[in-house]
Formats: sequence, structure tokens, C-alpha cells
Amino acid sequence: VQSDGKYYTFGTGRGGLISDDGWTWHGGAVRPGGGLAPDVIKIGDRFFVAYASKGGGMSGGHAGAINTMWAKALDPKSPDFGFHDDSVVATTNGVEDADAIDPSFLYAKGRLWLTYGTYFGFIRIVELDPKTAKRIPGNKPVDIAIDMEATDMMYRDGWYYLLGTHGTCCDGPNSTYNIRVGRSRKVTGPYLDNMGVDMLKGGGKLVVAANGRYLGPGHFGLLDLGD
Repeated sequence: VQSDGKYYTFGTGRGGLISDDGWTWHGGAVRPGGGLAPDVIKIGDRFFVAYASKGGGMSGGHAGAINTMWAKALDPKSPDFGFHDDSVVATTNGVEDADAIDPSFLYAKGRLWLTYGTYFGFIRIVELDPKTAKRIPGNKPVDIAIDMEATDMMYRDGWYYLLGTHGTCCDGPNSTYNIRVGRSRKVTGPYLDNMGVDMLKGGGKLVVAANGRYLGPGHFGLLDLGD
């Protein structure tokens, strides 16, 4: 995410990096909580971070949980730096066909959404409060895709786009990760690919796959710089 002319990124564990130009990075902006696969978004005067606080093998199974927190500044030198309200917004029990990891935000048309899940079961979407990034009371997750993980979403010209990663991530040169996409007029789906196949039935148009020395492309992320 961009803020005050600098770029910030977050990673699994306690990773956090800052760059003045988007190319050269140094440590900083470390968030609490550890966990996996964070995402960050700015809404108003707050930066919201979501991360998987358990799951993805950390608990030895598919019982997962996703937390959100917020900060008013990402620069550790700022007096406003610091993260607040570390709250659970989604869980899975290890038995149901879903795994609450790999969260990703979408803010569109004044509403905040969170997708999550892995190839173990369904990809799900749930609505959050854009003022707090906490789950809206009574809002139940909706299943929108299968056979993927590390999802991300975009909204443009009346279409919601769901990008997710098929294949295997962590087999070295044998990794088969590839990124696919579908789109829908409704944020809760159905998401169809270019052939009209629902992503709930394994559909997804190929966006990028292995090419030359670059193997296993996955976990798409969007840096939105406006125009």
C-alpha cells in the first residue's frame, strides 16, 4: 500500500517492509500477531490489515481464523504508528469444507468485503464494516469458488473480478501454481470465466502461468495508484 510517498508491504510472521521508490526495501512497519498471508487496505484515515491467525498447517489441520486490526500510520517514526483492535472476523472448525486463511480485502461502492479460503474447500466472502473492519453482525459467509487459494478481488465498470491461484505452491521447480480469474455483476457471485464456467465448479480463465525460469506464479495482489 502507498502512503505519504512511500510503499509498505506485510508478510507472514512478523515481516514488514518499507520502500521509498518501490524497488529498494528495508525493514519496518512490523505488525503484531504473526500469522500468515496478510492483506492491507486504506479506507478514510485508517489502514486495515487482515491476517490468518491460525490455520494453513499452523494448527496441524484446517481449523483457521482470520483477524483484522487497524493503524492510522504505517511509518514507525510517526506518532500515530501502532495497531489496534486485533479482532477475529472469520473462523473454520477443521471439519467444514473451508479453511479460514489467505484473507483479502475489497472496498467497492462504499462496502468492505473479505475473501478467504484454500484449495481444501470453498473460497468464501463475508462483509465487514468499513469503519472498523469488523464483521457486520449477522453477516454469513457465502461460498463463491473452489479449487483455488490466495484469492484477491477487483471492481471495475460494474464487474467484480475474483482472482485465485490453482495448482501447488511449494514443490520447488515442480510447483504448478497459476493464477485464474472469473467475474460477476454481484459481489456474492456467481463468478464465471470466459467460457461461462462457474468458479464454484472449478472454472477460471488463465491469467498467468509458468514462463521460462519463473515457476509457480501465485497469490495475486493489486497496488491501486488511481489513474
